[in-house]
Amino acid sequence: MMKRSICRLPLFWKIYLPTLATLIVYNEYLIHIYHSFQWAELQCETDSCIKMLLVADPQILGNTFDTKLYWPLANFDSDRHLKRTYKSVVQHAAPDVICFLGDLMDEGSVANDDQFAAYFTRFVNIFSQPTANTIMFYIPGDNDIGGEGLETIKSDRVLRFKQYFNEQDELTIDPMLRILNVNRISMTLPTNSAPSTEEPQPYTVLLSHMPILRWSDPFTYKVIDDFQPNVIFSAHEHKSRHVKTHRNQLAQGAPFEPLNTERSNRHEVVEFDLNYLKDTRELLEFIVPTCSYRMGEMKIGYGYAMFDGDKLRYTVLWTSQRFYQLAVYSMMLIPLKLVCGQLWCGVLKRYWCCCRKRNRNYLPLPLA
Repeated sequence: MMKRSICRLPLFWKIYLPTLATLIVYNEYLIHIYHSFQWAELQCETDSCIKMLLVADPQILGNTFDTKLYWPLANFDSDRHLKRTYKSVVQHAAPDVICFLGDLMDEGSVANDDQFAAYFTRFVNIFSQPTANTIMFYIPGDNDIGGEGLETIKSDRVLRFKQYFNEQDELTIDPMLRILNVNRISMTLPTNSAPSTEEPQPYTVLLSHMPILRWSDPFTYKVIDDFQPNVIFSAHEHKSRHVKTHRNQLAQGAPFEPLNTERSNRHEVVEFDLNYLKDTRELLEFIVPTCSYRMGEMKIGYGYAMFDGDKLRYTVLWTSQRFYQLAVYSMMLIPLKLVCGQLWCGVLKRYWCCCRKRNRNYLPLPLA
């Protein structure tokens, strides 16, 4: 019976339904597998090896700014895409440390306590801790605590973020890394503890939501003088960029360049000798691209760094361009609307339907 029913379907449905099913399977499942096959594999070469996954500007959507009728669907699709891509990159990278570089929520700085609690529940459901041994490190962005444009930083928002995300100023992963939370938004720095005399000294990694070397101001020089960073990871600009420059050239402006954005080098791994950078007093900063398509960027992904002995390897794990997929879904709605218009006429039938011929009596009216 089922086979007969299928055979009786109009030609449109015989073509449309398999096409739609194929698109859904590809856009929702196969595309993620395809991208994961292209990601670079970083293999440890020494025993002192730490893998770091960098998550920038997820900005999970709120319920206040967007009041259009479709906002529940937009929130659902954005959350679902973030959760799926995050799960894929975690499985690929198997990171020891996952660092979130701020702007975790789109409306965190303007949300009341109940809204913030609801957003936090959504966030931890999307970006869950993969294993009990995985270290999770969070820093705030301007959308989390204020400070964007003319918006002031709110002390209660700063405290709320620390309470929910257990924000830390410093994290030491013995004996390899020393991770510091540098807040350019509020111009605050962690306490600079005296370096240990023990050898070897850990490499210093600075995490900042806003780029440090973008501006040659007193805050930048203080950060460099106090902490002598080996590498800086930042976000905020939603694009993949990097710069390697000398301290003496900061006054002339640090020339950030696109990183792994061309089709020919999208999955390239860049490698740096940390000891060489330290000896030459060169500065290295990576701007990690946003992982959310809702930020309006076509190229979205996650930063992936490996500290292996005295080597630093870095690449970007690019994910699917969701806007293209949504555009295809929108195009598939056009023929469906046309067909549904015809079906509407068939349901209403007879006199209610303007598409159906009506029986009219054109005989002359009788004379009085």
